[in-house]
Amino acid sequence: MKSVLFCVFMWICCIFCGSASNAQDIGEKGIIPRPLIQTSGEGFFYLRKNTEIYTSPEGKQVALQLAELLRKSTGYRLPVKEGVTEKENTICLNICTELDTLGREGYRLQIAPEKVSFTALDKAGLFYAMQTFRQLLPVSIEKNAVVKDVVWKVACAEIVDKPQYSWRGYMQDVSRTFYSVEVIKKYLDVMALYKLNVLHFHLTDDQGWRIEIQKYPKLTSPLTTRFAEKHKEPEERNGFYTQQQIKELVEYAAERHITIVPEIDIPGHSWPTLLVYPELGVNDKHYPEYVFPFLASWGYWGNQFTPNTLDPTKEVVYSFLDDVFEEIAALFPAEYIHFGGDEVRHIVWDKEPHITAFKKEHGMQNSLDLQNYFVGRVCQIIKSKGKKPIGWNDILENPEGLTRETAIMSWVGEEAIVEAAERGFYTVATPTDYLYFDITQADRNDGTMSDLAYRNINSIERIYNYDPAHGLKPEQKKYLLGVQANMWTAVPQEVKDMNVQNFPRLLAVAEIGWTSGKQKDFTAFEQRLQQHYGRLDQLKIDYYRPGGYITGHWHPEILSLAYQPLTWDVSTKVYTNGRIIAGFFYTHGENYMNIRKVELLENGKVISTDEHQGLADTFRGTNKTKTFLYHLQVDHYNPDAVYTLRAEVKGQGGTDSYGNFTFNQSPFRPFMEIESHVEK
Repeated sequence: MKSVLFCVFMWICCIFCGSASNAQDIGEKGIIPRPLIQTSGEGFFYLRKNTEIYTSPEGKQVALQLAELLRKSTGYRLPVKEGVTEKENTICLNICTELDTLGREGYRLQIAPEKVSFTALDKAGLFYAMQTFRQLLPVSIEKNAVVKDVVWKVACAEIVDKPQYSWRGYMQDVSRTFYSVEVIKKYLDVMALYKLNVLHFHLTDDQGWRIEIQKYPKLTSPLTTRFAEKHKEPEERNGFYTQQQIKELVEYAAERHITIVPEIDIPGHSWPTLLVYPELGVNDKHYPEYVFPFLASWGYWGNQFTPNTLDPTKEVVYSFLDDVFEEIAALFPAEYIHFGGDEVRHIVWDKEPHITAFKKEHGMQNSLDLQNYFVGRVCQIIKSKGKKPIGWNDILENPEGLTRETAIMSWVGEEAIVEAAERGFYTVATPTDYLYFDITQADRNDGTMSDLAYRNINSIERIYNYDPAHGLKPEQKKYLLGVQANMWTAVPQEVKDMNVQNFPRLLAVAEIGWTSGKQKDFTAFEQRLQQHYGRLDQLKIDYYRPGGYITGHWHPEILSLAYQPLTWDVSTKVYTNGRIIAGFFYTHGENYMNIRKVELLENGKVISTDEHQGLADTFRGTNKTKTFLYHLQVDHYNPDAVYTLRAEVKGQGGTDSYGNFTFNQSPFRPFMEIESHVEK
């Protein structure tokens, strides 16, 4: 009876709060994403050794997660008990099924001096109430060891909250660079903290097939999962996930109320498949007979695209895909399966006589018609597995051929979102111009590992102010599932570099997905963001800082027309064992700069050398080697040493040259050490 009365009270409160003035200060608590309604109370709730957690049976899983989270850093026992209590200094969790005012994932959090109460319609809502409570605690709560001399208190407040969109996503590309189960789990943890709920898992592309398919074991052979030795890629960038590991990740994500949506990218971007099952291709082109890093594509093919694709005219291809999607559907409980469908080079098809004959036989005018035929067949296969297909907006060329359940991931401009909604297809907003995080966020000369020669810069302000519903009519907004940030790991391969590209921008995306546009305010967001850098530090996550990796500069006064050494003290930039990229980014002047050797010295002794001819010029693209980047390494770090970078340089044809020297070390062990905590 108490539960029902409490729910009725909450319903009345929600109606009142819904009409309350937005002039209330809802940003002061530093919560990201910003809650719907937040009011401050008087006093504090203190987490103590004798604090207990009470929960309804339906909320027990979240209660246990809360206790585990709090124990790590407080050392408190925090027993979890089922039932209700009148005791003080308790945290109470309650599923209130009679109330649907806030809907799925919504919650109410009450913090009073004597008690903290989480109330929600479902476990997801309780879980998000827990994340908000977590953010209100001192940042030391994120430590994995007991912290002494911290007063674990939370200011009293009442928060009523719910999300704007049901799809609040992040895409992790693990094909172009493979990442371990531990790295993906870390990302799931951080996604949960900021109420992101979809991990789009890009499992296959031209650079690797990363998931075990039992019926086709060759898909995960060394040919398809390991970069060729000649490219000297670090060992951890090779590999694939076993089905058991996938099950482990799916379960781990579900515990954090995150859905993993798998992507098998077809019919283009299928190089690994064609290497081991060549009969599925449109031609006999299989050079080179291995997978290799994305940036090497131009050296092999003259562009980034393969000279072969899956053959849309062969029935054996559809049998293969039926088998693959059968196993994918069994592994992932997600409503959707992503099948890519993007960047198909029709010129490859146009050169094949058997494809020309097939198009003529079936009354097709061109290869676009053939692609539409392929997409339609694949959509039916996915639908037959009890799933809904989703693909990049390239598949929208022939909407009549798509099943009505098909969703569109709109990446080529905002207009793709409008087009999908106009045609009555559900869509996820993920336009390149705002939500591609391999794009630089401030300056193309700051040495951060980004930028596939995109024309724009995706600053955090640009991202935050993006409205995914822009241009949609009121009746079309129902087709907008939500938003998603995409991380393509062709250039930012190191975990540290990926983190610097993602953070803090991913927090802006979290707020776009959760918080109503009327409540968004970039100035207020920036103020709250300042409180989260310390939290990211505790989580051992590097993030972007103004200036990127710039460590020094060169200018005409220190250059000559003959090679001479330039040196920079990098002691504060070397902080562990790890790989290093030293960069020379020309910014302006009449002359470029030549480099021929770069050395790292420890207490005056050379410990690592990269000796190749480099040129610091204006090139920032991907279709040739960036010779102005030098690769070094520290294997035996000495915290008391002085580290110096020495480069032999000269002006090319003159000394009127200016530029940035950048220095970036990435630890061998991700999420163990971060640059921002270096103290010497």
